[in-house]
Amino acid sequence: MVTDDASIVAPGDCQLEAWTQHTIGQNEYWAVPACNPYGNWELSAGAGRIAPRDGSGGYVEKMLQAKTLFKPVTANNWGVGLTVANILRGDAFAGDLSVLVPLSFSLLDDKVLIHLNAGVLRERLTAHRTGKQWASGAECAATHDLALTLEAYGTQQGHNYAQTGLRLTVIPDRLDLDMGVGERISAHGEERYYTFGLTYAGKLRHWPGRHVEAPLRTRNRRITWRCEAGAQDKPTQNCPGYASVEVS
Repeated sequence: MVTDDASIVAPGDCQLEAWTQHTIGQNEYWAVPACNPYGNWELSAGAGRIAPRDGSGGYVEKMLQAKTLFKPVTANNWGVGLTVANILRGDAFAGDLSVLVPLSFSLLDDKVLIHLNAGVLRERLTAHRTGKQWASGAECAATHDLALTLEAYGTQQGHNYAQTGLRLTVIPDRLDLDMGVGERISAHGEERYYTFGLTYAGKLRHWPGRHVEAPLRTRNRRITWRCEAGAQDKPTQNCPGYASVEVS
């Protein structure tokens, strides 16, 4: 999911999120590991390769992200957190900076999860502007190991998208596989994209210098941000420059 949730990996644990996204104009390939070394901060650093289909102008983008929780979401309750992310291209440190507040609600013993996001995005890669960003999404359990995801997200600049997908839990709390399809709202299918990904979580209980007896609630999630994909700012290559944050 693009919409973020109010959960982080457990203290002393790490996870790897990897996915590919395909549009009419380009392909993207991402890998983003994340770890929680000291209890209430999830730290992520990863990179993605953006390859235009015409073979010109391929490039690499990097992502740095920090996420914390003020109240973790638990079954039949709500949670809220804070995510700060920076998308970088080349050697420049001044990338697309975002600050986002994820709010999550659990219903029916976690069978239905609702997520609401609100934040600010400062674009500095292909434009120099600051605007609002938003997202809303839901995860609905269809079976014990299969969930349906629905969401909409966008920015003040009018980069608004809708997406639906499926998530298959292969190993509970360890390995998820997911796929989705989305498109820009009111684009009539001309800006459709497809995503395929996985989330793998590792139980690293003996992180150097820290022993954790009672971990926080862990729930796998897709990466919760998107790059500004089109260097030429063409409508068919735009993605919302949206940071969560998958991610979930």
